[in-house]
Amino acid sequence: MYAPGAYAAADPVSIVRKYPFAHLITATGEDTYATPTPIFFETDDTVSTLVGHMTRINPQAQTLQNGQRVLAIFPGPHAYISASWYKTLLTVPTWDYVSAQIRGRLEIIDDDEGQIKVLRRIAAVLERDNEHPWTLEQAPPGKVQQLLPRIRSFRITVDRIEGVTKLNQTHPASDRMLIIQQLLARPDSDSHEIARLMAHLPST
Repeated sequence: MYAPGAYAAADPVSIVRKYPFAHLITATGEDTYATPTPIFFETDDTVSTLVGHMTRINPQAQTLQNGQRVLAIFPGPHAYISASWYKTLLTVPTWDYVSAQIRGRLEIIDDDEGQIKVLRRIAAVLERDNEHPWTLEQAPPGKVQQLLPRIRSFRITVDRIEGVTKLNQTHPASDRMLIIQQLLARPDSDSHEIARLMAHLPST
């Protein structure tokens, strides 16, 4: 992952945790596949493995193999930055963004017990902030068992985690404040999130 020193994420793991809706990328022969799907660390206390799943009728699912090298991209918020917003250090337009990548090796999880564990983990992570978290036990009778043959779950053993947090760190704090004001005036949530992250940068 191209990550210039000024923009290299100090904690790429936190990006993966915060923005888990990833793109799983694999290559087989002359074909390259990519599927957007949520991917999570397998437990709360380790970053060595991740788990996820996709529908079995997805052509990519048919190509997944044990030991296959994979790339998972975790895109966070992003926003265009107009050059007209700079007052101190004049330059050209740019794009601010947050993103992480994980490279690793795949392990297929096809057995019912293993797939149920993956589904439990996904539900546990996504429901943890709800006042009344939903669990697999609340699914309609037989629904989970009916689902299992229709999905293909996987585990990724992590080789490398990298991240970029590009938030105009190379510009003076005075210019960043002007950028924040412009971003907050926009209607989209990504611009607001980039503004919030930029506001928490150390002053330079």
